[in-house]
This record gives sequence, structure tokens and C-alpha cells, in this order.
Amino acid sequence: MLENTSIFVTQLFAEKLPVWAVYHDLTHTIETVNACLEIGRGSDISEEDLEILCIASWFHDTGYLYTVDGHEEKSSEIALNFLKENYYSSDRINTVVDCILATKIDKNPRNLLESIICDSDLITLGKQEYFGKNNLLKFEIELRDGKKISEFDWLKRSHHFLSLHKYFTEYAQINFNPQLEINRMTLQKKIDDYRS
Repeated sequence: MLENTSIFVTQLFAEKLPVWAVYHDLTHTIETVNACLEIGRGSDISEEDLEILCIASWFHDTGYLYTVDGHEEKSSEIALNFLKENYYSSDRINTVVDCILATKIDKNPRNLLESIICDSDLITLGKQEYFGKNNLLKFEIELRDGKKISEFDWLKRSHHFLSLHKYFTEYAQINFNPQLEINRMTLQKKIDDYRS
């Protein structure tokens, strides 16, 4: 099922990706899938659960191809239809849908699988390449909304987001919290430099 999913989602991105989507693209999707594999294996989950997680990761941002607001619901709908058509078991479909919906920014995961996909979706916050990815996200929002965001405003928004963020899995806390803190401190220094 995983191979069929990857082919389907890759094709969907190739056909439907909006021109403004320079962050929420196929690259981000693949990075999220790979992060799920890393955190999932680091959290000792079963191969069956790993498959469910990877399928959810492949689908988690497909809704962006159609809408920004409520894209998680749209993503889960796309996943549901595809998995039903491919005779995936209803129990597993429900878990895939729950994992996708758990990636909403204001939602707290209810179990380990949901925690892993949440951590995977935002793994970049705790990596050295954070600043390059964050600039891409800024560029995407500017393209989508048709207006520039000042560097200072973006630094403040980014710092606020990083300050509130917490990884849910023990694996992510151990492996990504140190760099997350470095990134947050770097943002704080940039803000301080702007103010001085």
C-alpha cells in the first residue's frame, strides 16, 4: 500500500501544486515521511504502525493543493477516499485519518502515533537547516497572500512559534530539542540586533 500511496501522492503534487507552494511541496512531504521512519523506529513501534504513519505522512499536506484553511480535513478526505478505493482496512484508515488531523497546529496528539507524525511534520524546527526552511515558508506566505512580511515581524513570529513548540516523543526531545534551543537563541539574537 505504501508504494501505491507514494505514487498517487507524487502524481497529485505534480498535477495540482499551486505556484505559491514553495514550502508545502513534495520535498516537505518526503522529509516528513523520512522523519516518521526515523522517529517511529527510534520509538520502537511495529512495522504495521510504521506503515500507517508513513501513509498518513504522504497524505498529510495534500489538502494544501486545494485549500489552506482546513487543509488537514481535506487531506484526510483525500486519504480516506484513496484508501477505501484500494481496500485498506477500515481500522487502519481511521488511524491514518486521526494521524493527519493530529497535525493541526493547535491540536495535541492523543497517542504515540499522533505524537510521531506531529514531531515529524515540524522536525525542521530542531535541525540546522531550520533557517533556510523558515525563509522558504516566509516566501510561500508572501506569494500566497500577495504581500511582503517585514524581516523583523517574521523574526518575532518565528521566535514566538519556536518558544511555544515542544516535541512530544522522547526520541525527538533527545535528538532535536538541543538544536531547537540553538535556533531559538539565534532568532532572539537577530531580534536583539534589530532593536539595538
